[in-house]
Amino acid sequence: MKQLTIGIFHDDRLANDLGKKATESDMILHHRKFDDITLSFIRPVEDKLIVKTQIMGIMDVAILSAETITPSFGETMLLIDAMGIQNGFIVVPPFSDTTQLQSMIKNTTLEQFEIIEKDHHVLLEKLQQITVERDASKPVVITIDHSFPVKGIGEVILGFIKQGVVHTHDKLMLLPANKEIIVRSIQMQDKDEKEAEAGSRVGLAIKGSSTAELTRGALLCQPDSVLVDQELTLQFRKNSFYPTVSEGKYHATIGMQSIPITINTVTKDSIQITADKPFCYTKNDVFLFLNLNAEKLHFMGSGTCPN
Repeated sequence: MKQLTIGIFHDDRLANDLGKKATESDMILHHRKFDDITLSFIRPVEDKLIVKTQIMGIMDVAILSAETITPSFGETMLLIDAMGIQNGFIVVPPFSDTTQLQSMIKNTTLEQFEIIEKDHHVLLEKLQQITVERDASKPVVITIDHSFPVKGIGEVILGFIKQGVVHTHDKLMLLPANKEIIVRSIQMQDKDEKEAEAGSRVGLAIKGSSTAELTRGALLCQPDSVLVDQELTLQFRKNSFYPTVSEGKYHATIGMQSIPITINTVTKDSIQITADKPFCYTKNDVFLFLNLNAEKLHFMGSGTCPN
């Protein structure tokens, strides 16, 4: 069955119309299941910046409400563009003049988004038509977003399969904790499964680790399929609207990991960072750099691994 993960930004009510509420914390998930596709909607609570960037690390599609054009709306656009997201919708009130909006998205990936009036029935129809390429042939990588103990079962994680296929009884590495775990069972939409493939939202009962180590953004993967570092040099793309990026202490989001970092050196095209603790990533991850102490614009730029 096809699955899509959709991030919703700047409209707290829309997710209620699109799906049934499931997991709730500083991010809220809703689900809608059809015969041939399951849609997972995820939105940040109170437009929290770090949570917003974590959602962007796992979403396939973005829905961005343009009911009110605010500085936060503009920053969300910049983050989506940095992540290279091309599937999405910009939702506007009926009979809106979209001239300003079209000017704002020019020369960004949001030019590929469809601007539509708010109608959750239309959105659901259009979402079912989107197809995202998955790679089930690669070693499995699963991003954790929540974890908790269940009496009689043990540790359970909720997460998204980034690539590959996971099976019951698989032995996987938990990174960056560097522990071997065993997948005891798999659930999708409250149904037990023997396997789940890339793109799926899953619940896994696991053995071999504690909840304290199963933090948001940690990865379950086959050995040697994920990189772990604490110091790294990346190709750098500065946010053109941000003032000068200088050395110092900041924050980075990688996938769903959010970690304090120090920028040691930065040039027009490269950035060298040291993290406070080890982090894990794949070669195609986008690093988002944030200045959480900035008064207005927090997004500094993005980094990618050299080719």
